Amino acid sequence: MRLHIPRCLTLLTASCALFALGLAVAQEEEPVGRAPLVGDVANGTRLYRMNCAVCHGFDGSGAGPAKVTLRTPPADHRDGSLMNARDDRMLMDVIRAGCANRGCSKAMPGFSAALDDLETWDVVAYLRSLHLPLSFFFPRLDQYVVKTYAIGTLGNEDFQKGQRERLQEHVGKLDPKQGLPHTVFTLFREDKHRVSPELVPQDPRRLALLKKESKLGYVLFLELAGPRGGKVPVGLALDRNYTITKMVTTLTDPALAGEYNKRLEKYVGMGQRGEKPAFSTVNPKDKAKDKVALHFDKEVTRTYAVAVEAANCFELEERDRSWADDTF
Repeated sequence: MRLHIPRCLTLLTASCALFALGLAVAQEEEPVGRAPLVGDVANGTRLYRMNCAVCHGFDGSGAGPAKVTLRTPPADHRDGSLMNARDDRMLMDVIRAGCANRGCSKAMPGFSAALDDLETWDVVAYLRSLHLPLSFFFPRLDQYVVKTYAIGTLGNEDFQKGQRERLQEHVGKLDPKQGLPHTVFTLFREDKHRVSPELVPQDPRRLALLKKESKLGYVLFLELAGPRGGKVPVGLALDRNYTITKMVTTLTDPALAGEYNKRLEKYVGMGQRGEKPAFSTVNPKDKAKDKVALHFDKEVTRTYAVAVEAANCFELEERDRSWADDTF
């Protein structure tokens, strides 16, 4: 076994401001010559706690003891929307080479002197265990696109007005200039399955290679209002027909997460393109009793409506981009 000598606290404080993952920079080209490997989560856990926990905490929440010394708060590695905005190769590159010119905190240097390539892949594997990776929703995933859309501000006036009107009963009146920002992950498969999914950059030449028949669906990371107050973070997957294929919470309380996931599982198979959402999982005879279920019906309907409009923004953009070749 190789000996691992921890860096001093000063260097760790500077190093672990990891990944203020700007989506624009997340579209950068992948590093050349680094084929992704499947790392060892157990060893990655040990290495993460040695090198990163001082800033990000043992749970990856970004609340390590050195947080108070940093100008930029450490990233929350449990945030699926944030972390999936880079693929494994990009995470590998940031850990090895540091954050300079890579869209995250400039205080973070590279760890190439402390970690070899295999150890770095172990850290990547551990990072993926802290949040829901996209392959959790679609195991056959090979490529994906990520972009944040301001719902209600894109397309022609009729398209914008339609989105705002459809969402008004769920989220209230939208500002026609600011809209409702949401990040959409659009997932694709290839004939030859990849070991690790590739993030396709926002390059028209690369986007043109994506085929409609290869699209798996969409993933969004959203929040429900909890039935007992607070927010309930969820990951939502829709197929190409906008039917719910998976919906799970990422709450850290195992008992509460188990209870909520049993309720969320009931919505799998609901929803369809072109239909107005109005989900119900409650027997009409029990509506007066099961107020928690009624709350979830309302919140999932709201969240689903937002997710569909966000996916509509992607499809609008793709139609505009590929109208000439009839790709989408």
